[in-house]
Amino acid sequence: MKHRLTFANVIGVLLENKKKTYPQHQMIRTLFSAYLDDELTGSELIAEDNTMYSRWCNGARPIPLDIIRCYEDDDNWDVMEDDFEEKIIPNLINETQARSQMEELITDSISVIGKEKADELCSIRESHIFFTAVVRYAILNDHNNSRLFSPDLTDILLGAKCPSCTSEFVGRKAELKEAEKQISEHSLLFVNGIAGIGKSEFAKAFADKYKKKYTNIIYIHYSGNLKKDIVGLIFADDTLEMTEDELFDRHYKTLQKLHSDSLLIIDNFNVLPKDDAFFRELIKNDFQILITTRCKITRFSAMEIKELDSEKELPDLFCQYCSSAKSEPDTVTAIIKEVKNHTLTVCMAALTLEASGMEPEELLQELKACGLNMNNEEEIEIYKDEEFQDARMMEHLRKLLQLSKLSEIQTDILRNLSLLPLSGIFKAYFRKWMCLDNANEINHLIRYGFIMDDTENKKIALHPLIQEIVLLETLPSVSNCKTILDSLHLICLAHGLDVRKPQSIINSLISICDHIINDMSEYYLLFLQDIFPYFDKYLVTDYLPKLVERMEYVMREMDTVTVCNKALILDYKAELLLPHKEYDNAVKKLKKAVALLEEYHTGEVTERSANLLSNLYNNLSNTYLLMGKSEDAVTTLKAAFKIRQKYDDYGLLETHDILQQMMNLLNMLILSKDFDAAESLTAFYENLVLENLGKDCIDYGVCLLAKGIISYALGKPANAEACLLSAEAVFNEILEEDNGYSKTTCQYLYNLYRRWQKTV
Repeated sequence: MKHRLTFANVIGVLLENKKKTYPQHQMIRTLFSAYLDDELTGSELIAEDNTMYSRWCNGARPIPLDIIRCYEDDDNWDVMEDDFEEKIIPNLINETQARSQMEELITDSISVIGKEKADELCSIRESHIFFTAVVRYAILNDHNNSRLFSPDLTDILLGAKCPSCTSEFVGRKAELKEAEKQISEHSLLFVNGIAGIGKSEFAKAFADKYKKKYTNIIYIHYSGNLKKDIVGLIFADDTLEMTEDELFDRHYKTLQKLHSDSLLIIDNFNVLPKDDAFFRELIKNDFQILITTRCKITRFSAMEIKELDSEKELPDLFCQYCSSAKSEPDTVTAIIKEVKNHTLTVCMAALTLEASGMEPEELLQELKACGLNMNNEEEIEIYKDEEFQDARMMEHLRKLLQLSKLSEIQTDILRNLSLLPLSGIFKAYFRKWMCLDNANEINHLIRYGFIMDDTENKKIALHPLIQEIVLLETLPSVSNCKTILDSLHLICLAHGLDVRKPQSIINSLISICDHIINDMSEYYLLFLQDIFPYFDKYLVTDYLPKLVERMEYVMREMDTVTVCNKALILDYKAELLLPHKEYDNAVKKLKKAVALLEEYHTGEVTERSANLLSNLYNNLSNTYLLMGKSEDAVTTLKAAFKIRQKYDDYGLLETHDILQQMMNLLNMLILSKDFDAAESLTAFYENLVLENLGKDCIDYGVCLLAKGIISYALGKPANAEACLLSAEAVFNEILEEDNGYSKTTCQYLYNLYRRWQKTV
């Protein structure tokens, strides 16, 4: 016989026989009142607690060890007996039936628990003692609870929550049930179907319906590379200094600890499994995976999402978005038939009708007149049937966009949003980048379905099909999207300031580069040039070669290319060689760039050319340092200083570049134990920071750290401690916890206290 004396079954009997006025959460808190607060009202209970109790009751999670340890004290079992007698049993509809059902559980489990134990439990006469004994045995001797459980990532995984399901979601009950069955059996399920049929909404609805079953639900919008998507997850202990490889290793090791009570949703995986090299490795894990895709999958468990029922579900969906259409059901049916029952097009048609003020019959005639923008029927013949229907669907959506009577500002919002990642952008970020006084126009577009609003993650995005159409209709270019480009450009230029969530900005910059039309080459080239150091700072190294290629392409399109642009592209190409340890080639390119600028300076000097020349010498110094040529490194770094001093009229000594260069030299001086020079340089460094940036910045913290290290090396523990503690306070105030700067500071403090025998 199967063992049935589990906590889920025992509590199930009590819940089945309780009064309706006695909620589940109250029974659980009363049952474990020695550990949980039994006095809370329902309104004081947070949603997460209610979800947690549900998982205990359905067997998705075991009773926590903290509670079990609490009941190692036998007096607490006496408390449970009292609670059964005074609170739980009075709230049972049929105490006798509940006892009978529990005795049946015991009898069915004799082959596991033994006849002696079964007789012992059933012989207990008083119900409150009997119920307590059964609960006690079920918790402490759950033979069936051998499965592994996932750690709860709620507090350490920031973001990656499944987007909220739309309130207008209809139907799909049979498909949801089938999906739950298949994913339980196979752990992996592909949900496929044509674009816009509702796959993503289905995945969100699945997550919402079965959320109590899972400890963790992690949502990833597929970017084209699963490993990069795992890197892009944000964990609380990530630091800005981590490379992509380090982030991947840390993130993936955490994911590998998850089991079948965790669900990973990969949305818009529109490639075949063989096309992503990491897919085979990912599916070896123990957690469940739900994947939405446009591809037809044959080698893995898959189910196809098809059209909703055209007689009931689609008309209901249409009228949810446009309630006034209820009075003309025949025209609604005709509109649905005209757009071939395509879910997204039906939704957009209803929203357009609501927004435009048209009559349903007018909209129907507009859709019937919608063509494929082709010159003759021969062009149509080249389409296969499925491709032809896809083209008609796209034309219907284009027509709906044209009929929606969007204002200029609304069109501009869509144009700019079409440049950004399909995974979404924080709504507050987008509003700020667009310099909008309020979010009214964005909210208007959300209400009418043009923009998807992910309230769970506070993000907005366009549906992939809507993005395609907006790109075609609005033709986003450098000139007509200059506001958002200016905002992002400013962020890139302030690369001395750390951003809390740089991944959103990085993803946005990449998406813009991939989609925007260049009609202002000089501005766009400068934009690309300033993206490079920003990406380099946040270790987005894999995109840098593409960025350099794009710069070269733009330069080829320009009538004239300045010496600074030629020198800078050589500098960036040298930077690409360093990870491959091609130091000699990097030095050649940097020297060539230096020669170009020095020749240029024989006739003319600009602020940009002088600053660039100093930076080139700095980069040359870093390259020499990597090659182990410390003397050459110091010589070239001093040359960088001299250039800034020579052209100080341009304010070059006040830029962040000089601070970075000075820190590099400071590190060299400390390593070479030239402490007098190091102290002198630190004083100069500190004055620059205080004059130009103040104390509330990382540079000031770095300065304090350097002073602490020098004092430590010189055997001045009191000075070292004061500087290091001040540096730690600055880093903790500005950066997230567990950052690299704080770790370095703490390590020196630890060494300091250990060396001078001081307890922390």
